[in-house]
Amino acid sequence: MILNRILNTLLVLFLILTGCAYTPQAVRSPYLRQDTPAGQCADLFAALDQEVKQAGVRDPAEFRLKNHPYLRTNRFLASFAAQIDDEPAFDDWIKRLQHLDQKVRFFEIANLPPKSLSNLHLKSGGTGIRKKISQCGDILKAIDFEDADQRRKFKAAVKPFDDYLLSRRILGLYPITSMFVASGIYRYQSEVYKTFSNQPPPPGWQKLRYVPAVSNDSPPSAFDILKEAGRDAIGIPEYSSKDLKMMFEYFAPIWEVQTEGNFDRIGTPFWTADKHPAIDTNRPLSFLRHSFARFKGKILSQLNYVVWFPARPKEGAFDIYGGLIDGLIYRVTLDSDGQVLLYETVHSCGCYHKFYPTDRLQVLKKIDYAEKPLVLKAPAAEPDSVRMVVALETRTHYVKSLYTLPRERETAAVSYAFADYDQLRSLKYSEHEQRSFFREDSIVPGSERLERYLLWPTGVLSPGAMRQWGRHSVAFVGQRHFDDPNLIEKIFQRVDLH
Repeated sequence: MILNRILNTLLVLFLILTGCAYTPQAVRSPYLRQDTPAGQCADLFAALDQEVKQAGVRDPAEFRLKNHPYLRTNRFLASFAAQIDDEPAFDDWIKRLQHLDQKVRFFEIANLPPKSLSNLHLKSGGTGIRKKISQCGDILKAIDFEDADQRRKFKAAVKPFDDYLLSRRILGLYPITSMFVASGIYRYQSEVYKTFSNQPPPPGWQKLRYVPAVSNDSPPSAFDILKEAGRDAIGIPEYSSKDLKMMFEYFAPIWEVQTEGNFDRIGTPFWTADKHPAIDTNRPLSFLRHSFARFKGKILSQLNYVVWFPARPKEGAFDIYGGLIDGLIYRVTLDSDGQVLLYETVHSCGCYHKFYPTDRLQVLKKIDYAEKPLVLKAPAAEPDSVRMVVALETRTHYVKSLYTLPRERETAAVSYAFADYDQLRSLKYSEHEQRSFFREDSIVPGSERLERYLLWPTGVLSPGAMRQWGRHSVAFVGQRHFDDPNLIEKIFQRVDLH
């Protein structure tokens, strides 16, 4: 009897701890099963969501919105909810939320197995469904937001989201355990302050350099691109694919990796024949993701470069940080005049987030974050003549230094190409199937680390595991997200250079 009670208690705790992670649960329109055009559209979205759920291919990067199955949001778009006060801005905002849902649905449909497509009466890849999804979204949108009161209620319901699991913090006695975590973070940061440099690593490094394969290394005017970009009614810049390509190529870093084995080589994610995630080191790529930050009333462009390694090899059986698949993100935030405002790096687990401000920024005297941000120094750089070098240690892939090298191409270096980060959301899985590199909970399967058994009270889902863009919790004490659009102004203030 007592044993059964203990087992039942443990089962409940297990379900609470494992079942609360965010996955994009389907939402339903109130017009479901009505014999009207709106009802037919509501049924279409419900049928799509049901097949996606059963196939286990829900994409978790964006957030669903209750009663609106044709809309999704992210933290950047959600940040405008309380500030949109006119009809044109609201219309453009809703269009972006609708486009975000369409984009996600197309990945989900592409990842559906043949049986699911057959159930939906779709051809391979979902041919013909895109137009229907767009039309149905327009039908439901026209009904849902036909008056000002509906719009007001919707804006009030769109709140910022977080990836921290409150249930774990409660069960893990977070107020107590967080003190021990904070102590470990302090020791780690103290060591980084001692060892980080804006100079090249020591000559003894057996390094491999990866330089970007660019079509034209002549410097474009980032200022002109930013200045001439169109803006919607919200004020969000809109760039052509050509202009984005030019900016990504121009600010692309040199990756310098201390190389002691294949685990230190940059590569391309893929699914193996036995359906395990892996990295092909014969194809070095940087995956590109464009994002925005909000700083002092302005919307700033961010260039994100993501690289993947086969592993962070374990140092022994009890190494809690090692495991399969490792990744790093390097981000460049551009000021409104096209100059660099801030550099950042973070591992794809959301761990080891570092800021490297230029002389345009200084740290605020008071920062509200519970976990002190790790702020280092960026080297002085003239992008027209130099590229930034991100130097990584072997095995751990910690950022050892950030320094510059002339733009002249090195013949001894390995050339890396570029790819859209979104390609990772639908990779070849088998002869007739596609699958995201990430699970429905955002985690790269098989990349879990043993540290998750120690750090679960922090509320972070599977600490140490690699995860999808939009789901990076970058603090273990308190809360902080890598894609928080207001992140910069919560930590820095502008320096008057005149």
